[in-house]
Amino acid sequence: MIETLKKMMKDCYGIEDLRGDANFKKDFGLSSFDFVNLVCMLEEDFNIEIDEKDYRALNTVDELIAYLEKKAACSQ
Repeated sequence: MIETLKKMMKDCYGIEDLRGDANFKKDFGLSSFDFVNLVCMLEEDFNIEIDEKDYRALNTVDELIAYLEKKAACSQ
């Protein structure tokens, strides 16, 4: 999952260094629209649905990866 996220961040936003504690808005400068777009791409790629209330609480790379891993495990 981290490799997919790294590729998306590099391809879409030109961001190559994904530290686990990095904040999508503060450290990477992603707008709310950018983050929603990223969430949509992840939903499509991993065939999962991320609720709005959930993705609003995801701020760092580590939080997003942990959420995706949990969501993917539950969907199997």
